[in-house]
Amino acid sequence: MYFIAVGLIGVTSSCSKFLEESTQSEVVPRSAESLNEYMMGDAYPNDFALHPEEPFLNDDIQMIAYKQNELMYPAYTWQPDMPEKIGGLVTVSSWRSCYAAIQACNTTLDYLPKMTGEQRFKDYVGGQAYLLRAFYYFNLVNLYGMPYNDPQTDPNKNLAVPLLISGGVESDYKSRNTVAEVYAQIETDLKEGIRLIEGSGQVYSKYRMGSEAGHLLASRIYLYMDKWNEVIQHTENLMAGAYKLMDLRNWGEVKPLEKPVISINNPETIWAFGTVGDVIVADSLVYRMSSELMSSYEDGDLRKGIYWSNGITRKLSTADIGAAPAQSFRLSEVYLNRAEAFAQLYKQGNVAAGQKCLDLLNALREKRLKEDKYVPWTLQTVGNDLLRHIHEERRREFYSEGGRWFDLRRYGMPKITHLSFSSASQAQKFVLQERDPSYVWPIPLRVIGLNPKIVQNPLAEIRQPQ
Repeated sequence: MYFIAVGLIGVTSSCSKFLEESTQSEVVPRSAESLNEYMMGDAYPNDFALHPEEPFLNDDIQMIAYKQNELMYPAYTWQPDMPEKIGGLVTVSSWRSCYAAIQACNTTLDYLPKMTGEQRFKDYVGGQAYLLRAFYYFNLVNLYGMPYNDPQTDPNKNLAVPLLISGGVESDYKSRNTVAEVYAQIETDLKEGIRLIEGSGQVYSKYRMGSEAGHLLASRIYLYMDKWNEVIQHTENLMAGAYKLMDLRNWGEVKPLEKPVISINNPETIWAFGTVGDVIVADSLVYRMSSELMSSYEDGDLRKGIYWSNGITRKLSTADIGAAPAQSFRLSEVYLNRAEAFAQLYKQGNVAAGQKCLDLLNALREKRLKEDKYVPWTLQTVGNDLLRHIHEERRREFYSEGGRWFDLRRYGMPKITHLSFSSASQAQKFVLQERDPSYVWPIPLRVIGLNPKIVQNPLAEIRQPQ
């Protein structure tokens, strides 16, 4: 199956491993269990990076040393030809990887009715496919389209990415759907995926995307859409579920190889996935946590030492690179998404929402700070600046977990400055201006070359040091 429709050639589905072809036109289906196994290999983000450039774009890191021919230099300096400069050196493409996984989801949904197996299990398999497809389109629309909540543009007019919702061969060229259309498809997929999995009654591991992960993703989607009541609705049951905030006060000795934060054994992990390709690990001698972020952790914050040390993440195990998950959906995001929604309602005049927001923030902070250093926030101390405190807490909590770039986009696309070493002793300053065109990624030229209906995003000029 070729993705000519979205400007890719050679992206194939390995579903044939589980489907027997009796003739060229007739497909003999096998079991839903086999299709479930196929999804783990082709639909889940377990052997490819979602957006490996993302950590180098945001303001959470800084370059600390010169390295000749540094691979991620085009991303770190926000160059408009980033896809070609990086893609020519590594076999990585967010566009390619996400659409290949979407194709696996579509193939699953197309073949599932023909599969043998109990309907409840088939619903569970289909539910995963819907949720994963929503997850990939969420990533794509936030890489290649304008932020949904941008006050100066219209999501009904802003172009995003083509929507493919069938696993069949697409020989016709597809044009880009709008940001609003992609978000509408995400909402539809989330609702259907959650409905199917919750109705299936299946028990699943944290390596599978279940209904709880669907609700968390939905809360994130609605946060990006400024739909505060929907954020609260989708986090309600998660607050009363089986997941618990990890208590760093009782963490004990820090042993990332034996007890990583990103792990299915973490009591707040809802879904564990991903590879180290989305996390800065290998080039720790070149990039570290930014001094600005480092200084924002207050005295007694236990995340210093447990989450990171010397500016390098300690959240994941690097003992089995490629085997252990590098990202996760965690209960702490539920708290922060919910807190932000209440803060927005408080800003609109709902007084009770302000205290609900603070209760959530303090519950999280209490588990992150030493007992003798923890002082609860009150409306009197932070009430006039709740959103800023939430955004800063979110940044501290999720350092190196891949969401900062998306957050910066929905915060208004602020100005960022990066210092880059041009030699062992010479540093240069590169600036990403407020609302810079590079806040929306350029579509790879190969994609445009293969599909004439795909229009390029507005590009910045080649960025020069200031």
